[in-house]
Amino acid sequence: MCRISLAVREFTVGPLTGRDTSLPVNELTLPALASLPAAIRTRQLSLNEAVSDVLRDVGPREAQLGLMDDRGFPMPMWWMDPITENPRVGDTEVWEIFNFTADAHPIHLHQVMFEVVNRQALATDAEGMTVAPATLAGPPVGPELWETGQKDTVIAYPGQVTRIKAPFDIAGLYVWHCHIVEHEDNEMMRPYRVAP
Repeated sequence: MCRISLAVREFTVGPLTGRDTSLPVNELTLPALASLPAAIRTRQLSLNEAVSDVLRDVGPREAQLGLMDDRGFPMPMWWMDPITENPRVGDTEVWEIFNFTADAHPIHLHQVMFEVVNRQALATDAEGMTVAPATLAGPPVGPELWETGQKDTVIAYPGQVTRIKAPFDIAGLYVWHCHIVEHEDNEMMRPYRVAP
């Protein structure tokens, strides 16, 4: 037998018992954002789909994270493959995320707050799928208004490379993954290690 218990908390708002020192919203100011240091390295990563039946062009079987080779081709990787993202504590890196899939993926890095640098269109086929080798097909476009500041998740759109800049400040073993549950539970998650 499975037993589930829930705790519900009730809040009762009563009359003010002292002087209200809060500021009106229009008088609030946020602290200035500190600029990240220059990146010491750029990593090229890929978002990939494996089809179920290539001969019959049946839909995707699974999505995978991976790397880009030096010729612009994606190299899909499995969870159990060796760790390839291994910054050191104090490193700041730019990650270029090339999307070779038909979907927009919310990419999340654990233990890191990053800034969205820009996005850039890639050459695509008639169906809008990124073709390999990846070729830039337009000027970089800055982040959306809601993407300014520190983030831990960014949407990587199909047919684009999404660039983020991340400072790695805490040693440990972490993961980066797609935040769509069906994707992260099916090979779209990779470990990364921040070395001391």
